Amino acid sequence: MMRARAFRTFCCGVLLVAWFSWSAKGAEFAGGTGEAADPYRIATAEQLVSIADDADLLSKHFLLVEDLDLDPNLPGGSGPPGFSGAVIAHDGTPNASPYPAFVGRFYGDGHTIRNLTIRTGTGQYLGLFGAVGEGGRVYDLRIENVSIEGPGRAGALAGSNRGSLVNCHATGTIRCPEESNWVGGLVGVNEGGIGGCSAAVTVTAGDRCFLLGGLAGLHRGRIANCGATGDIVVGRNSFDVGGLVGGCLGGAVENSHATGSVMASDGCWSLGGFVGSADSNASIVFCYASGGVTAGAGCRDMGGFVGRLQCEASDCYATGDVTASDGSHSLGGLAGSLAGGLVVDSYAMGAVTGGSGSRSLGGLIGRVGTAGDVTNCYATGRLLRNGAAHDRGGLIGTIESGRRVRVTRCFWDRQASGASQSAAGVGLTTAQMQDVETFRTARWDLAGVRSDGTADTWRMAGEGGYPQLAAFGDPNDLHALEGAGTSYEPYEIGTVEDLGAVGRYSRYAWYKLVADIDMAGITWARPPIPVLRGYFNGNGHRIANLTVEGETAGDLGLFGRIENDAWVYDLGLDNVSVVAEGDVTSVGGLAGTNAGMIIACYATGSVAAGPGTLAAGGIAGSDREGVVADSYATAGVSCQAEDTRIGGLVGLNYAGIVSGCYAAGHVTGAEGSRYAGPLVGRDMQFSLIADSYFPSAGGPGAPGGNGLGTPLTDEQMKQQASFVDWDFAKTWTICEGQTYPRLLWEQFPCDP
Repeated sequence: MMRARAFRTFCCGVLLVAWFSWSAKGAEFAGGTGEAADPYRIATAEQLVSIADDADLLSKHFLLVEDLDLDPNLPGGSGPPGFSGAVIAHDGTPNASPYPAFVGRFYGDGHTIRNLTIRTGTGQYLGLFGAVGEGGRVYDLRIENVSIEGPGRAGALAGSNRGSLVNCHATGTIRCPEESNWVGGLVGVNEGGIGGCSAAVTVTAGDRCFLLGGLAGLHRGRIANCGATGDIVVGRNSFDVGGLVGGCLGGAVENSHATGSVMASDGCWSLGGFVGSADSNASIVFCYASGGVTAGAGCRDMGGFVGRLQCEASDCYATGDVTASDGSHSLGGLAGSLAGGLVVDSYAMGAVTGGSGSRSLGGLIGRVGTAGDVTNCYATGRLLRNGAAHDRGGLIGTIESGRRVRVTRCFWDRQASGASQSAAGVGLTTAQMQDVETFRTARWDLAGVRSDGTADTWRMAGEGGYPQLAAFGDPNDLHALEGAGTSYEPYEIGTVEDLGAVGRYSRYAWYKLVADIDMAGITWARPPIPVLRGYFNGNGHRIANLTVEGETAGDLGLFGRIENDAWVYDLGLDNVSVVAEGDVTSVGGLAGTNAGMIIACYATGSVAAGPGTLAAGGIAGSDREGVVADSYATAGVSCQAEDTRIGGLVGLNYAGIVSGCYAAGHVTGAEGSRYAGPLVGRDMQFSLIADSYFPSAGGPGAPGGNGLGTPLTDEQMKQQASFVDWDFAKTWTICEGQTYPRLLWEQFPCDP
């Protein structure tokens, strides 16, 4: 049995203050060898503390076998102040590089650690763990009545996380002085994964603090199925403060909520009931906030859900009130300000109140500052300024002059809000807002209406009431997928309803098509799968007669966007029809935008770009640092504007790779089109097109080439020898002299 090192205190105060009377020889663990199959067993506080920052122990595995009490006033303790830094993975040196990190496994096994107390005046990473590094894992642990006082970089569980925290829960308080930052109820900085966790931790900070949240202060990893209930209170001139996350600097937040209040003093900005600010690299889906947001004079960018939004927020809502004093501006029931973000299928119901001289008040969004897109949203909250009804901003308070913003199929309740005007949107009576026909006519995706798609995003009670997001209703009423979403047990997609349900599951999951699907008679107003960050295995099956007719911003296709590190493979689309009726950004048969991997897929049918569409292609409208390989398209592609990048396979190839592909659909550019090609419309920024072909002029496919791809005659397109370096043993097949190449998984028969 390995002997742990004694808990030490350096005279300079850079390690920990030990308040238990431990043996100078240290503590032996209650069993185990520290290996994955036989973790060290922790049964006492002494054994827990002995881990400290021992480099030999930080990569080991531990199992908590008893509840522990770290109360410094217990017999044997030395009394307050308790610890002066993190219990595990801490060296007491602010900004140390490299900072010690726990990279092993810590299994809480459902046990509880109580009364952790930390008092320090240095800017360390504070929590039970100072830092959980890449590869580190903490499971099934409860931390109750934690009390931390320090200058930030603090969380009840960890100051910093780059690993994974699963099913961990914390209660208590964190207090920070002025100019503190990176503080969260569970973790201070999250650059890893947090799943199934919660925090009921009150966070209180002084003036000029930033990046404080009920669960995480700074976030650029992944948070899923989490909640925060603690209040956040900050002093003057603080910013990026949210009920769940202070600042989303990237990454994603899914299926999570915040119910605590956010309270700030004068001169603060970027305050949100859920997130303080979210930049363009983040994503927020299936989340809600119910706590109020309150601030003093001269504050800005305050929202019931998010203060400043630059990314996508989809299927979200806020019910808390937003209240600020004199001279405040950009206050919204959902978002204080929208700066290039996308808001889809979301709503706000809280009152929005400003003081004397306040401006840009909106039931949904206070101000659109640069650009933005808002689709299928509504607001009902009352608008007040200086104690009186405010007649402007029922949906949006202000749209800055000259800014490009699209507001589509969005409404506000004129009677409930007291506002007859809005910078955009349609004002309705309460009766109209509670009439299902209003939203059926607007082509919202309603439960029980098959013709508008089958995601069933919204539902309305038979006895009236406003639309509600189906994802937050009774889970038993939702269409469930078979499988677990893992690589070993992917979610199974075998029906139209299964495909529509994908959007309510994690975007990081694994999916597998288990049958061919025919979508005839169904018209989607948005992509069946708006975003994919996981893996979609077509499994050699086909989706037939997909029809998407969208006028909203964003991307259109079977997938709106295939994100970085996502894969779609072995999938066929037969007779797809994707039509951009408005200023859709990118449109493609398979994906509007691809930043991941499209492998061994095909698309037939048609793709039509709208007047403001950036790019359109048979497979993908835009390939942005993604890969399209061993795939083909025979879909016809057309556009209305001369600036649209239009290609038979890909419209815009931006730092992407197109390899081993062909396109044979007719490409019809607008008069004077500058970027049209039979294979790729435009190629930019270190992109690559290799071993890819199209029929030359006179063949059944596209017009003459633009230098992107290799032209072949119709005869050559039917000869295996024409396709250099193509794998006709494992990937492709061809009926020599009869057909263009087909994917081997299609099992395409040749004529005798």
